[in-house]
Amino acid sequence: MIKMATKLFCDLHTVKAILFRRFSPITHFSNNININCRRDAHSTIDPKDIFQANPKIIKTFWDPEGIFKALHTFNYLRVPYIRESLIEIAPGEKFSTCLKGKKILDVGCGPGLLSEGLAKLGAEVTGIDANRELIEMAKNHGYKNKRLANNLPNYIWTTIEDHSNTYADNYDAIVVSEVIEHVAEKELFVESCVRATKPGGKLFFTTPSRTRFAQFFIIFTFENILRNYPKGAHQYEKFMRPSELQFMLEMNDCFVESIKGYFYYPWGNNWEWTKNKMFSFAIEAVKST
Repeated sequence: MIKMATKLFCDLHTVKAILFRRFSPITHFSNNININCRRDAHSTIDPKDIFQANPKIIKTFWDPEGIFKALHTFNYLRVPYIRESLIEIAPGEKFSTCLKGKKILDVGCGPGLLSEGLAKLGAEVTGIDANRELIEMAKNHGYKNKRLANNLPNYIWTTIEDHSNTYADNYDAIVVSEVIEHVAEKELFVESCVRATKPGGKLFFTTPSRTRFAQFFIIFTFENILRNYPKGAHQYEKFMRPSELQFMLEMNDCFVESIKGYFYYPWGNNWEWTKNKMFSFAIEAVKST
């Protein structure tokens, strides 16, 4: 009787484990990582992503009142976040030169919104993007910005996996803001970002959380109703949980120093840090020496 009960328990446990592995979204995500990483991964470009498949929407990127206006005001949150994580500003020190001497790579730089914001603080910024039209747009806008006359960002049309092979251990900081949710082969992407970072250098990621809360606000409300983002800009299954990104960084010999949440308030077109990470999260890590 005991043997039969034990066998029944084991059989039920096996079935439960199989069902969990088959239908759990966490396991499904992890399986994709393990199967595709290093061995079969070739490109981080997702040809179906809206910024690759629909180039018309990018033409209004630099309109501060256009459909990308949320990204413009996001600089008020993310630029100080990066700055304060990299340096301590002494009283009386000029903000316009506080990041001088810091080499920063802006991965998925788009038209240069964040790249310009960091260059205005004196950083030596390189922006890379897989979209050639966005790179040309970034270059043209940079030339017209008088505040960048002596410190123009360097924009390159390339992918992070190709760039990191040429510029390994090259940058003091890697910035990946609102980008990883648009790429394919996320583990290859993170691995390439780490490769380009100097030992002891910092990595900064900002991205939506994979929660139903974020899906409701980002996709259903902000995209489909309020039009704060382009419709179709995000796919829920490509969002990440903080623990998933932290795991990827740690597997590439990085120590995660902080994870914090933030939220976008469309009625005021402003962003604020939050105690929870249900909407989006920012993660800061340092590469081991």
